[in-house]
Amino acid sequence: MTFRKITIEDIPFLEEPKKKDFLDCWNSEQYLSSFNSGRFFGLIAEEDGVKLGFITITLGVEEADIESVYVIKEFRKQGVARELVKKAIEQLGDIKKFFLEVRESNIPAISLYTSLGFKQISIRKKYYFDGENALVFIKE
Repeated sequence: MTFRKITIEDIPFLEEPKKKDFLDCWNSEQYLSSFNSGRFFGLIAEEDGVKLGFITITLGVEEADIESVYVIKEFRKQGVARELVKKAIEQLGDIKKFFLEVRESNIPAISLYTSLGFKQISIRKKYYFDGENALVFIKE
């Protein structure tokens, strides 16, 4: 598995979750705006030219928000998400704190984040469009 930085040309791939699995993902305008802000960081995981998944992050000075971690359905449960998160944190060595929100019902993601040292710090009630709560995590 190899990793490369996301480019503007990857935006159609970044919209795949919205089309397939997750309705509350960013759209192309949001990605484009983030790219243009200069505060965007993202990686794509690939193997033999096939895109397996991605991670997107909004950067601050010493903090960052993990916006999305997504793996194509047929490549899930193979360690792709774990490697994307680890590689992104490694490449952003100057960042002291990483935050993320995750659906309360997304047990696989919660297990992944806690195994990587993220700690739950709060709950955002009715955060998602369907009224589901978001759990807020931090890794320092």
